[in-house]
Order: sequence, then C-alpha cells, then structure tokens
Amino acid sequence: AVTAFTPVSGPNDVVLEVKVQIAYLPFPGTVLVTFGGVEVPSSVHASSNKKSSLVMFNTTKSLLGAIPVAIKPKKCLDPCVDQVNFTFTSLDASVPSLLAPPSGMASQQATLPKITLEKFPAQYSALAVTMVRTSNNTELACTVKTVDRIGALVQLDVDKPAAGLSDGKYSVRIEVTDTGGKKTVLIPSFVVYDGRAPKVVSYGPAEVPTVASAGGRLLQL
Repeated sequence: AVTAFTPVSGPNDVVLEVKVQIAYLPFPGTVLVTFGGVEVPSSVHASSNKKSSLVMFNTTKSLLGAIPVAIKPKKCLDPCVDQVNFTFTSLDASVPSLLAPPSGMASQQATLPKITLEKFPAQYSALAVTMVRTSNNTELACTVKTVDRIGALVQLDVDKPAAGLSDGKYSVRIEVTDTGGKKTVLIPSFVVYDGRAPKVVSYGPAEVPTVASAGGRLLQL
C-alpha cells in the first residue's frame, strides 16, 4: 500500500521527480512505473527494505488533471496482485494560481484582503472578481481597484460588493480573460464574520492529560 507520496501535484510544463513510500512492496527488486498509462523512468532507493520501499519516478509533460499512477515489481505479470495505484494531479501551468489565499474578513471592512497571484497574464482584456454565498449561490460582483505587479507576482486590491456582505461562508471567483480565453481561479472557502463580536483567535493548551501526578500522588480527571 502507498503510505505517502510527494509532491501530490505539480505544473504540467515541467518534469518532476515524485517520491513514493510503499509498505510491503516485494523486496529486493526493480519496479515498473506507469504515469498516465505510459512507462516512465523509475528507481528504488537504497534505504528500502521489506517493510518499506522508497520509489522515485519522473512525471511527463503535457498531461492534465488526475493522472493515474501504477507501480509494480517489474517481473510481476498482469493482473499483478502486488501493484499499487494512486493519482497525481497535473495542473495547467498557464492558469494563474493563488499565493497564500486569504481565508476571511470582517463584514465591516471596506475591501477584501489583498489577493496575490502568480502566472498572471502580461496582457488581459477582462478581469472580474465575484463573491458567491455558499448557502444560496448568490453572486455578488466586486470592484477591482488596482492591479499591482510585484516582480513575477500580481496583487489585486478589491472592494467588497456594493450591496455589502452579511456574515457567512462564501467562495471567491477570479476570472481573467487573456488572448487564450478565460482562466478561472477560485478561493473555495472564505468566511465573513462580525468584526465587533468576540472571536477566539487562539487558545492553549488544546488538550490536557486525564492522568497526572503531583507531589508523588496520582491524580485522575
């Protein structure tokens, strides 16, 4: 069984090395790895043993979406009972992506927190930011005040909708239209809360033992 792998996703325009930890893969031996149904270069790390094997393989370019990955001992005939399967997510490198997306804001704020993106197109014909209320799918258009380029990044300064925002859960949809068509970026979870109401920002400890000792005596909750 696959116990872990990293990275779990990556851009489709580069070749990445993926490291996969597999429990009880037949050892020692060589492996065969297919990425999207095509065999790709792979190796087994020298630290591997009967209990845990570390397999490395290279992705291929161009494939997009959820890419099936299969790993099996090279001499294992199909259907191979020792084959393990998982999915790698290949992302469109041409689509802008978010850097540390904001998670929420107080309803009293006039503007949304700064939105920072990478891979933003150098030229675009339209840019729209819309907030969508999760409970009823109501769409609220926002006004983009400024688009600031900071090196390879772009930072958006966005006013909240003219109708205002009530407390609750939203998603934020950012649509950029360039020469290649519309590209959509989504902040799937965005919370609006009452900034004047008491709000827990942190607490600790998060847990306590039910059994402890003090002065040589055993105490139990």
